[in-house]
Amino acid sequence: MPDMDLRALLLILAILLDWLISDPKRLYSHILHPVQYMGEVLSWIERRLNKQTVSLTKQKLRGVFGLFFYLSIWLSVGIAISLICNVIGIWGMALEVLLAAILLSGRSLYEHVRDVNEALKFKTIEEARLSVGQIVGRDVTALDERGVARAAIESGAENLSDGFIAPVLFYFIAGLPGLIFYKAVNTADSMIGHKTQRFLGFGWAAARFDDLLNWVPARLTGFLIMIIAQFRYRNGGEVFRVMMKDHSKHSSPNAGWPESAMAGALGIALAGPRVYFDVMKQDPWINAKGRLDTDAEDIWQALAVMKRAVFYILPVIGLIGASQFLIKTMPF
Repeated sequence: MPDMDLRALLLILAILLDWLISDPKRLYSHILHPVQYMGEVLSWIERRLNKQTVSLTKQKLRGVFGLFFYLSIWLSVGIAISLICNVIGIWGMALEVLLAAILLSGRSLYEHVRDVNEALKFKTIEEARLSVGQIVGRDVTALDERGVARAAIESGAENLSDGFIAPVLFYFIAGLPGLIFYKAVNTADSMIGHKTQRFLGFGWAAARFDDLLNWVPARLTGFLIMIIAQFRYRNGGEVFRVMMKDHSKHSSPNAGWPESAMAGALGIALAGPRVYFDVMKQDPWINAKGRLDTDAEDIWQALAVMKRAVFYILPVIGLIGASQFLIKTMPF
């Protein structure tokens, strides 16, 4: 694994490359995205281990074993790729930057939320619902303009944490093996970490482990949004107040941090009653005093915050990498 100073440089290049090329859809029409390979492996394991005929406790045990086996595969893949990259020199660095860029989701996340914004502004409400349905797990069939906007903003805030900040953090700490390991955990949570009859037991370990890995990134994302809000809207203090007061209202132990920060930054109310898997969840409002009449303009403001978040962390990474280089080259 490269030293932290070199890793910082490779990470900055990967972030910039991700933003320049996003996901090359034409390429992925011929080969699967790496996350899709993770999904295929997990589906194969789940079909063989997840049995509804056994007790809930045994389903959880099977889920723990399946998750361990699945993560062992992808951690081994990450270590093997990292070793290959180290051996082949400059071409290995280029390959590492490319793979890291593919696994970061800064630009693709931005584009998915932007698609909802454009559908809401220039197309029909049905097309806006279809667009937001690509990035949320709730029932979108009855959402009005306000509901579509809230869903897009909530998804953007949450995925800024687990789709971008967390992968960046895990790459910075542990290189490609750390990044691939994190993406494998996050993929497992998105596929089987649901409280449905099929996955309540088997997906329990995946959901809890994802919560653990995202504990720090979610809080960092919330405070990053607060800093951005202070520079952009001069309301960092209000963001802090809302975040500290309302983050625990979210059903997730982590998603409440970036979502409450975004709600405070934009002065809007998020969450509230929603339908998931045909069940109405009476969730409380986050920033209940905020506006309820969310629209495409609020999505646009959220996009501005998300874009700044991607580029605000570049100098931070650069400073940490430069300090590590200076420490390493000191003669004493």
